[in-house]
Amino acid sequence: MGEETEVPVNGHTFEETWRVRISTPGGDMLGAGILVGADSVLTCAHVIPWDGGPQPTAEVVAELVGVAGTPAVRARVAERCWVPELADSRGDVALLRLAEPQDARHAAPLHRVAPSPGRAVRMCGFPRTKGLADGVWFRATIAGPSGPRGEWVQLFPATPEETVRPGFSGAAVTDAETHRVLGMVVSRYDDRSSAAPDGKLHLSYMIPIETVVRYLPLIGDHVTGRRGNSLPPVPSGAPRDREFARWLARWFRAAEGTRHIEAIVIKKGEAARAATLSRAVALADREVVADPPLPGAAHTPRLPSPRSPGPPGGGTNGHVVTRALDDTVPPVGSVDLALDVSGETVALFAERVADRLGLRTGGGDGGVGRFGDIRAVPLTIVAEGVDYAADPVALVEFTDLLAARGARLLLVFRNPDSQSLELALRMADPSKDEITARLDRVRDRIEHIARRERTAYDRVALIAPVRPVPQEAAGLRLDLTGLRRDPELGSRRFLPKLAAFESAVESGLLRVEEAIGRAEAGVARRNELRGRLEAFFALLAARSLEEEQAAAPLYRAAHNLLFQAPCELAEAERAVELFATAVRQHTHRPRGGDRP
Repeated sequence: MGEETEVPVNGHTFEETWRVRISTPGGDMLGAGILVGADSVLTCAHVIPWDGGPQPTAEVVAELVGVAGTPAVRARVAERCWVPELADSRGDVALLRLAEPQDARHAAPLHRVAPSPGRAVRMCGFPRTKGLADGVWFRATIAGPSGPRGEWVQLFPATPEETVRPGFSGAAVTDAETHRVLGMVVSRYDDRSSAAPDGKLHLSYMIPIETVVRYLPLIGDHVTGRRGNSLPPVPSGAPRDREFARWLARWFRAAEGTRHIEAIVIKKGEAARAATLSRAVALADREVVADPPLPGAAHTPRLPSPRSPGPPGGGTNGHVVTRALDDTVPPVGSVDLALDVSGETVALFAERVADRLGLRTGGGDGGVGRFGDIRAVPLTIVAEGVDYAADPVALVEFTDLLAARGARLLLVFRNPDSQSLELALRMADPSKDEITARLDRVRDRIEHIARRERTAYDRVALIAPVRPVPQEAAGLRLDLTGLRRDPELGSRRFLPKLAAFESAVESGLLRVEEAIGRAEAGVARRNELRGRLEAFFALLAARSLEEEQAAAPLYRAAHNLLFQAPCELAEAERAVELFATAVRQHTHRPRGGDRP
């Protein structure tokens, strides 16, 4: 299927030393794996031959193909590290123990991160296709949670030919930018009856590392990145508020009518509400196991089956079990970050958000300043104890910035009379006057974009090739007019539209500023060349008139190029260098009257 687009491993410039090929002792290829530590390999359970017993007992062969010259090693499923595919398609992970330890420096950099839509990833599998048995790279982007109860993450293949296939199960899904391992390939979907342009719907799926840790806690010591959920566990037998649990489940599902920002109060001593919140977050988290066990969780495994299922939750193969879930249970993966912010600064909170986005802050402000440049924050965040933060009002204002970039926030307060709660409530459900004020601020921002566009036109015209300037202001003005006439203006349903438009305006400004930045870089280089030209002309001025006249045409040619608009930088740079070379030749020999 489209093998001409595939990239064999030996043609790739970056080698992932943790890549493992798994086969039978007889040489039949089974799938892929990931080296964890020195003596373990993570893979999908369905990759390993199994007769239905407590766990597989047969040996397989693991080859560390990312390290040249490394011999193959025998391996078996480690004790209590076998989670076969459950009746509802969850699970399907296994950890193999190698007969001979490997160099731990080759182990995979497993990392917790929110599976944000649009993140570029890649993976290497071992299809049985002739010529590709040594591995082939596929590219994809993260689409979002999918699969059984949201345990999987759907991937959009970069091309239809790069849909995963047999031989990819168990392969590492690696962040294209950081080279960290974010998950493991688990399945594919290839629907020939789709209305897609080529008649097929091509999808791939991965299990995020956090979900793997949920099933195999043993690998937790090898995973970097802080846990998404740091709220306290639910005490055994703690009372629960069922109505509150049902409301929380709806909010985590982003059900119709729920808001991007919600501010609630759980007073000290309200044990049932506090336990209900912690339980809901644990159920929504990928890694933490809630108490009691997940409703509807079937722990009866099934025998292996071919791995080309239909859409998760239904099925072209007729083997996926669907069941009604408790309406107090949110989908797995529906919370990205949950923490107690009591005593925390805005900078530390921003650092936690940046960590979940996979960003590297590196700044003394904890990364707060970076969020002015970030176009999207596709996270669902629970912040508890907001009114006990180091600066509650500033923290609430920062959450408003996150919401404007797409974040959904559940802000939990303890004091119903706190000033920060009042501010959060206004943000969550502002008055008509406040909405009008926000629209006026957006209008002012659009006018600022229009002014910056004029600056961009002026600066871009100075350097060739003249690049097009983003034309944002005109369209945004029209959109703003439509927004002011929206029939839902003043209702709760209007707020997501306003937040999305505010985010679009900020993104438009960022694109214009990027255009100005590129133009300014060209202008700075032009000015640098002008200074270099005049410096060499000053050197020539001390020579004889004859020598000055000889180099004059070169000077004029460079000068004309540097002072015309638009300036062809590459051509001007060559002209300046020609003049500089001529000046060096004149200044490194005796003056005309002193020659013998």
